[in-house]
Amino acid sequence: MGEILYLEPDEEITSVIDKLRQSTGHRISLVVPRGATILQSVINLKLLLKEAGNLGKEIAIVTADKIGRNLAAQVGLTVYESLKDPRPIYQPPKPDLAKEEVLEIDMRKTLGSEEPAGVSVHHFQGRPRASVEPPKIIPKPIESEKEKFVPSPAFSKAKNLKIGHRINWPRIGKIVLPILGFVILLVLVGSYFVLPKVTINIKVQAEKFQKSQDMTISGDTANSDPSVFTGTLIDVSKDKQDQFTATGQEDLGGKASGTIVIYNGLDSNSHSFSAGTILSSSSKTFVLKNAIVVPGATVQNLKIVPGTVNANIEAQNPGSDSNVGAGRFAFVNLPAAEQDAIYGQSTQSLSGGYSKQVQVISQDDYNKAQAQLTSELNEAINSEIQKDAAGLQIIDKAQIIEPQGVTTSANVGDQATNFTMHLTERGRVMAYSKDNFQNFVIKEMEQQIPADKMISLGPDDSITPVVKQTNYDQKQLILTVSVTGEVSSKLDVAQIKKELLGKNKTQANQLLGGLSGVSGSEISYTPSWWIKRIPNYSRNVSVNLQYVLSGNNP
Repeated sequence: MGEILYLEPDEEITSVIDKLRQSTGHRISLVVPRGATILQSVINLKLLLKEAGNLGKEIAIVTADKIGRNLAAQVGLTVYESLKDPRPIYQPPKPDLAKEEVLEIDMRKTLGSEEPAGVSVHHFQGRPRASVEPPKIIPKPIESEKEKFVPSPAFSKAKNLKIGHRINWPRIGKIVLPILGFVILLVLVGSYFVLPKVTINIKVQAEKFQKSQDMTISGDTANSDPSVFTGTLIDVSKDKQDQFTATGQEDLGGKASGTIVIYNGLDSNSHSFSAGTILSSSSKTFVLKNAIVVPGATVQNLKIVPGTVNANIEAQNPGSDSNVGAGRFAFVNLPAAEQDAIYGQSTQSLSGGYSKQVQVISQDDYNKAQAQLTSELNEAINSEIQKDAAGLQIIDKAQIIEPQGVTTSANVGDQATNFTMHLTERGRVMAYSKDNFQNFVIKEMEQQIPADKMISLGPDDSITPVVKQTNYDQKQLILTVSVTGEVSSKLDVAQIKKELLGKNKTQANQLLGGLSGVSGSEISYTPSWWIKRIPNYSRNVSVNLQYVLSGNNP
């Protein structure tokens, strides 16, 4: 490829020409980035080619830009896709000889003439020999620019390069026009069947209906009770195990202990203290290791002599800070007035207390581990329930998830750096078909109205179920269902629609006017300028009931 020059994306043509002039090589490869400014204009590329010719240099374009490669090839530049390519993807053909460059070759042998032997080559413009006419090799006339341009075999990668062709419009017309006519015919036929729309609104005398009633959904597929709706009980159990870090700290060191003297200078009565009675000294707490009885005080030589007894005590908590020195010990649970008369006294320091901090499982560690596993299991159970209930209705409060058991490798308070918890949970919910359940509810409610009446739901009406009890051990869900709707004369909308098909407006009004409980009707046609009767196709006809309320149901 010779000398290689790298161009910037926004480099102008003047800058590129300056680089060509400063280069010392004869063959130069210009590496142009994708989307570079110089590749966006054919004029830039032509100027570049012309200037390279003036400088006597051969240049090639190296770029990954497909559009840029096509433009460069069209102006006659050699094109490479990358520097690694051994051959260009396009190389302009070698120029043909111009018409005025036709050659004449003299094939005569020298037969005693003064001319030297050999082959003479003359331009056509020269004066021909007078003797034997030499054979002439005349190149094929140069074709037009479009006809001459034929890519070399290495040009196969430049797929976007197009060669102009002459369009045969008459031939295309013979193919396109019949197809276009067929498409138009299909559109017209489709419009005839699809566009016509008729909306029929039937005004019906009605009374408002409001009622609540308990209803049972059973997950038992063998259910035969007509008053119980059959649903699907989804039951999912999952378990999960994970390891957790213990973060609790506990001092398992030794507890300070010793013997003190208990004094009773309060009265002459003896006082009993059970094992575990708490005393305090220097803000530390201690307990009696054994039960004691302190004798009552006596009077000797007109002086009160307290009753005494020796007692063994031990610090409540381990640690060297409980090795308190000789001093006074107060009974924590005695009233303040009695603490001055009944107390303990040591004559020497307590000993044996030392600290040893260890890592244990705290209650907080246990609770956090259980909460994490519960959250992950709930998510997994909910996901599977939603998958199993695809297409069915689920009431959120009807879903229950219950723990089935939890086990750990160590208990709260045990010394450990980590522990394993295994948790099992079970999720259950009753799912059902929403449309089928609504039909079931209406059917149940219609048993409470006259046989020639029906309950219908208008746009503002609803059927609202509320969970009353989940009894999934018996595969039952009990709901309190509230219904708001309209009670009107019984009308079969599907049958009315069927009888209206194909009738004109007069015939339709006569049919609708003869229906019991109907106070009027409205028929609208779309498009109104086209449709004069109700279409014969059911999908093009919509029949709606509009209720005219005359009172409220008690």
